[in-house]
Amino acid sequence: MVKNYQVGKYFLDDYQMQLLNNDNNTIVIAGAGSGKTLTIIGKINYLIEMKKVNPEEILIISFTNASVNDIKNKLNYDNIDVYTFHKLAINILNKANFNYTLANDTLLSYIVEEEIKTCDIKEQKNILKFLNINNKFSIFLNSNAYQSFVKLILTFINLWKTNNYKFTNIPLKKYNNTEKQIILFIFKILQKYNYEKISMNKLDFDDLILTATKVIKNINLNYKYIFIDEFQDSSFIRLNLIREIYKYNNTKVIVVGDDWQSIYRFSGCDLSIFLNFPKYFPNVTTIKLVNTYRNSQELINIASTFVMKNNRQITKNLLSFKKNTTPFIFVPYQNGAKTLKKIIDYLLNETNDILILSRNNKDIFNYLDEEIKYDNNFIIYKNYQLKYLTVHKSKGLEAKYTILLNCNNTTLGFPNKIENNKIIDKLFSEKEIKYAEERRLFYVALTRCKEQTFLLYAKNNPSIFIKEIKKIVKKKLGFIKYF
Repeated sequence: MVKNYQVGKYFLDDYQMQLLNNDNNTIVIAGAGSGKTLTIIGKINYLIEMKKVNPEEILIISFTNASVNDIKNKLNYDNIDVYTFHKLAINILNKANFNYTLANDTLLSYIVEEEIKTCDIKEQKNILKFLNINNKFSIFLNSNAYQSFVKLILTFINLWKTNNYKFTNIPLKKYNNTEKQIILFIFKILQKYNYEKISMNKLDFDDLILTATKVIKNINLNYKYIFIDEFQDSSFIRLNLIREIYKYNNTKVIVVGDDWQSIYRFSGCDLSIFLNFPKYFPNVTTIKLVNTYRNSQELINIASTFVMKNNRQITKNLLSFKKNTTPFIFVPYQNGAKTLKKIIDYLLNETNDILILSRNNKDIFNYLDEEIKYDNNFIIYKNYQLKYLTVHKSKGLEAKYTILLNCNNTTLGFPNKIENNKIIDKLFSEKEIKYAEERRLFYVALTRCKEQTFLLYAKNNPSIFIKEIKKIVKKKLGFIKYF
């Protein structure tokens, strides 16, 4: 059993070392800032250096191209496959000599719009009844409600496919008669879409994974170890692909993720896959990375209490050697741009390591004036460029200070109050409490900082999350720090 192992300039801690000394299928439950990428790299180096595993027998999968490139840059070996799920699927199809072309992103949208515009009288009545619209169908076709209905159908089809549903296993008992008629209409669109793709020998992005899963048995991938980063953001079609590789290649599967940071439910990711990992693979070892190296203990205690209000999160007792009795600075404002400039001026006296975040990309336009500009994900102020991102895009990033905008009690505030249509919500395998995903997203925002997070909200209209965080801060620390 290895007791000390160094990765670059860092030694793995006792919790990270558990992965090195384990050779089962494994789920690593990692808190924010707990060094999960370091742990993955350490395990891979150990397998190659100590266990003499061929690097070509190792596969690493991550969620985005950016995270794939980040892992590649940290690896000591060039001949390890590091892919997104879609790139892995393309590689499998190429190995299987599967002939196809990639479907244009607009094909499905075109078919959806054509089917709506040419639907029969009965279908028109069903649509208007479903949307609770009293106008003529011709008026509906030129309204915002039409665009929203198109988006609803596209979302439904995406979730249908990523959950690997067939029409026979859609939970129709959950739906009323009007909703069932809309689902039948969507299914007709899906059949038309599939027919068009087959006639042109095309696959869309979900088809890549679905088809790759079917051809696994015809090829030899020769992977002995599969590492999956950000596993909390998996979908059922991705899970099925990995299970097929495991089935035919005698592979060990090591997944790493944080259920507290599962924030892509809207795109088909299902948290239950992460929570129920031992149901899908045998002989599973569970490891928790407890030490966090980014946030202070005070911040962790407050953010943990906040996110655990959700009913489906794994309990973690995270630890930090860092102390900061004012991890959150509350900033009520009347003039957003003026207040943002004051904060930036204050922080620039110490550092320019500042990350500005918001729930929605367009939120920044409420904080600009003649001095503070926005250009291509950067806030331009004086002679400085400050990184600006949505919270979704910030996952995995950190800065000394973060500034979170638009924590207001509005429809597009934080939490965002736009609710899914009922036919979407009923597709998910398990129901969550209200704003559960928004709560996880807020947790991501709270944990990007190494020192402090500034929470900006309209003076007379703080969001429910701001009110809740204030109560937790008061209980944990005894006082609230305002800017």
